[in-house]
Amino acid sequence: MLIDTHVHLGRWPFTFAPDYTAKQLAAHLRAHGISHALVSPLDAVLAPDPLPANRALFSAVRRLPALLPIPTVNPALAHWHEQLDFAATGPLRTIKLYPNFHNYRLDSHRLSAFFTEVQKRKLKLIISVRIEDDRHRYFALRMKDVPTKQIAAFLKLYPKLHPLVVGLGLPNVRELAKLKCENFSADTSFMEWLESISTLVREFPARRILFGSHAPFFITEASLAKLKTAQLSAANRAAICSGNAKRFFGL
Repeated sequence: MLIDTHVHLGRWPFTFAPDYTAKQLAAHLRAHGISHALVSPLDAVLAPDPLPANRALFSAVRRLPALLPIPTVNPALAHWHEQLDFAATGPLRTIKLYPNFHNYRLDSHRLSAFFTEVQKRKLKLIISVRIEDDRHRYFALRMKDVPTKQIAAFLKLYPKLHPLVVGLGLPNVRELAKLKCENFSADTSFMEWLESISTLVREFPARRILFGSHAPFFITEASLAKLKTAQLSAANRAAICSGNAKRFFGL
């Protein structure tokens, strides 16, 4: 069994990535041996309000049990309570944040009420560090990846939260380790290194690594190849492929 924790549905105007329908995306993932995928709406990233895109996503995947919808929430907007209310109707009670695209800092004290409410509602949290390699980013998108030190400050502000941070690279994981941050998990999508997954497991607990392909931005075969060629114990391989995701999201 293979669970993909980092997938998007929708069109991104700055890339030639495939613009799959929900059925096409499900078929694509199934053809690559991915049994279930956590899917977020790309339209919510650039929209002034993520709720319409979230509703469209839930409708699109309603009859596709392999696609598990993850709504995007923008806590910088005044109606974040309404966004959380909608998120709570999802099958995984999970939300996804894009701090850089939505122009807020994770460690801002003005978001303390929001994160307190997330904890109170026992919602799972996914934080996106980057959508694209910054070297390939459209020039007019004048933003940077979420800084690792900002993530570290957030993790220390909210020690009871244990987010899945997607889009981290190995240097980011190493920096977080130096800053003694342990209350987070990471996906594999941006772990590009010599023997990527094997190297990561030597430096980071396997129980906190979840497979992520970042489809359709990245070539799915390449994401799978990193996992298939990794020198891993059977237990660690099973954990990264699906066990950790099952435990994290209560699947």
